[in-house]
Amino acid sequence: MTEAVRRPGIRDLAAHVGLSVSTVSRALNGYADVNADTRRKVEEAAERLGYRASFAAATLRSAQTQTVTFMVSKPWTKFVDPFYLGLLDGVELVLQAQGYDLQVVMAREYEAEIDIIRRTVERHRSDALLFGRTRPEDERIDYLQARGFPFVTVGQTLRNDHDWIDRDGVGLGRQATERLIRFGHTRIAYLSPPLRYTYSHHARQGYRAALAAAGLSFDPTLEIECYLSRRTGGEALTHLITSGAEPTALFCGNDMIALSAMEAARALGLRPGHDISVIGCDDMPIAALGDPALTSFTQDLDAVGMRMARMVLAKLGGATEPLQDLVEARLIPRESDGPAP
Repeated sequence: MTEAVRRPGIRDLAAHVGLSVSTVSRALNGYADVNADTRRKVEEAAERLGYRASFAAATLRSAQTQTVTFMVSKPWTKFVDPFYLGLLDGVELVLQAQGYDLQVVMAREYEAEIDIIRRTVERHRSDALLFGRTRPEDERIDYLQARGFPFVTVGQTLRNDHDWIDRDGVGLGRQATERLIRFGHTRIAYLSPPLRYTYSHHARQGYRAALAAAGLSFDPTLEIECYLSRRTGGEALTHLITSGAEPTALFCGNDMIALSAMEAARALGLRPGHDISVIGCDDMPIAALGDPALTSFTQDLDAVGMRMARMVLAKLGGATEPLQDLVEARLIPRESDGPAP
């Protein structure tokens, strides 16, 4: 039986001509900002390789909806989430001023996100997509790039050849760990959000870099991956204490993990900020109301949302090179961390 030959895709074509996927897509779709020599080079290569664009890609620009879709990923599926609300406020403000509507769709599973993206593109429901919770290897981004569909993500990938805005997770992890080291802590644990997300890797990278710079040996028993729930931070700390790992400080990948860990610490007879130090990452409103108030990192979410909207409008206006913005998070010191016991 003869083996079927795989039809070359747009990524194959881009690699063949040495250009980005977005540039190749725009050349094939006749965008005026692609010069004639580049367009001819791409078209000739497409003919040689036998590349044929999909119907969705070929008709992508046939009609504009004046709508941008923001896909809310699990666990952002509650309107009370301050990150979600702050980001959308900024996005909507900029889009509305430019005559665009903002459409919000929700997906509780990664597979559902992929289905939503496909329907949005193939049924021409929106002109562009915004979404977060990026993964080191992200199928959603591969799909959108292959079709030349405009999008901006909150977060990066390993490849990073797409449009994104993200906080400096490496710098944040380094700064939190350095602060704890200055307090005299040498047994510092990192309670990580799920490592399927890129931002968890970035914070871990900063944490490990700070330990190495201070001459502290890396102890893998002090790193625990947590699920995103109210209980996992506490479960992680309980495991560390009962297993004899004996951390005196915790750097937590988000405030939910940190607050859960502080609750467990009190149940174990430890006083957060005295017997054990805790630092979070998100500066949720409840962080300042913790017992004690949680040291954390903040960012101007309205400004991030506005920047994200301007980036996607630039792509809709014809910008071809990747737009990328790394935002610094600011430490808010409170009472949950202090000198080593």
